[in-house]
Amino acid sequence: MANAEPVLLSSIENKVCLLTLNRPDSRNALSLELASALRQAVLDADDNADISVIAITGSGSAFCSGADLKEVDAGKKKRGPLHQQERSPYEVMIDCRKPLLAIVNGPAVAGGFELALACDLRVAAATAFFALPEAKRSRGAHLASVLLPTMVPSGIAMEWLLTSRRISMEEAERWGIVNRVTNPDQLMSIGMTLARDIASSAPLSIQRMKLTFRKSHGLPLHAGLRLDVGPDPYSSEDAKEGARAFLERRQPVWVGR
Repeated sequence: MANAEPVLLSSIENKVCLLTLNRPDSRNALSLELASALRQAVLDADDNADISVIAITGSGSAFCSGADLKEVDAGKKKRGPLHQQERSPYEVMIDCRKPLLAIVNGPAVAGGFELALACDLRVAAATAFFALPEAKRSRGAHLASVLLPTMVPSGIAMEWLLTSRRISMEEAERWGIVNRVTNPDQLMSIGMTLARDIASSAPLSIQRMKLTFRKSHGLPLHAGLRLDVGPDPYSSEDAKEGARAFLERRQPVWVGR
């Protein structure tokens, strides 16, 4: 009998695409099916002119518990991330032109923490936590090993990676990993308010800013300043509209070109 609901739910409102990991009985573990659905949903949203921001959350009590270890135990996953036929969802998210927001409603563990790290912003419930237990499970935490030391001091990143201990939202906020920490009952409201605020900005500008940030990170200063990636907002129709709206003291109407 087929599942009553898909493993990934999607809705679009006010130029925000909300993707909900929908495997609550397995704490939203990233099965092969869910990982594939997430990758395709991000690619589709990136090509949809009616979407400016992608938000990701989890159903039930968890955000995401990482790879589905039942599939690993059954031998369905034998190769590391660099030896897969397709790109990982994390790489697709990082390369996506549009900003992604993780709305962390519960524990984000292993690949679930990496899923949050692959987003550009993070809003979390105070009751949630992060953890990278891969060292205790003989796995690699490949994305976190590369990305986390660029986000927090290297000693902190190595401690989190090597000890596998839980990271409270208070600690994560102290190191700047999350943008907002809130009560669980206010999480979606605060997260979607932030997403809508971003989505109200000029679409070419937010795409340009995200891609410039991602592509210039780690480059020497002058190489980064000479980088020209993403759409050109400077000569766009929206640039003229932004100036007119400011002078006329009204809200701009963006056309995305």
